[in-house]
Amino acid sequence: MIEEKTNNDGWLRRMGVMLALALAAFATIGAQAPAQDNAAQAARARELIKQARAALGGEEVLSKLGSLSASGKLRRFLKYVSVMSPTKVEEKEKTLSGKVKIDFLLPDKFRRQVSVATLRGFKNSYVEVVNGDRAWRKPPLPVASSANDRRVIDVGDVERSFARQARNARQQMALYTFGWLLQSPSSLPIELSYAGVFEAEDRLTDVIVAQGQDDYRIVLLLDQKTHLPHTVALSFVESRRESVIAEVAGISQRFIRDTYARARAERAARTKPPQRYELRWRFSDHRPVAGLLLPHRITATLNGEMIEELTITEFALNHHLNLKKFEGQPEEKY
Repeated sequence: MIEEKTNNDGWLRRMGVMLALALAAFATIGAQAPAQDNAAQAARARELIKQARAALGGEEVLSKLGSLSASGKLRRFLKYVSVMSPTKVEEKEKTLSGKVKIDFLLPDKFRRQVSVATLRGFKNSYVEVVNGDRAWRKPPLPVASSANDRRVIDVGDVERSFARQARNARQQMALYTFGWLLQSPSSLPIELSYAGVFEAEDRLTDVIVAQGQDDYRIVLLLDQKTHLPHTVALSFVESRRESVIAEVAGISQRFIRDTYARARAERAARTKPPQRYELRWRFSDHRPVAGLLLPHRITATLNGEMIEELTITEFALNHHLNLKKFEGQPEEKY
């Protein structure tokens, strides 16, 4: 699969650059456009969404949907840095396998449970939950310090960390609701605008921009031929650090100590300043499920590089979901 990712890198990067330029132009034009043009763009977007929902199965089927669950196999494609000695550092790639379980209780409850292998061979499991206007991750991620001394954590760091994890959970929910059902969560009011036609993978797509509060923005591509969701994308600004691990065999205490010191130095050197990233999900392999056409394959790219593939093995619609699935401890919420 890593070879497939490499072969696809070219068109993925070209698509990313072209889409970014197209949306930047749309934002500039939209800011200057008369009110009647904005109204026309909104009306066109609603018309296309209605057409796409008809292709998914129609309003009658979608309106009766109360719950949706999906289970699937996950593969993550990770590039990392291996520090094997104080002087030997190598760039490597690895595919990590896992499982995902997703539950929707419409209109505003969402739960995603992920269990995936780590670089060191252990299993990492976590849950993201959205319950109305609340969202959280369990267990929460470690809090990152904003101080020069990374060992110093203050209240502001904790609040920012919880807010970021809550935002990530809401974004995950919106990506699925748009890609599967062509609707936004009830707790996330949005405005739709039509942004024109874009060529993706040798096919024409209609581009719709969904915008909400706090600069929330999702881009949806609809296949002009099938009218089905093709791609959902969002952008964000973040400071990222490459994965660096020490893979050292015991020779001496000093050798091990110096190798871990080199690993710490590599992590510091490879920390990037905040910059804009684009996360894009491609929905494919649509098959009928209880009257709906649902995608059974989702591939995720970050700035044009494939990072994840989810293959859905089972869907369940309109079945009972225990409300306790969407509950959590107060200290886990933000």
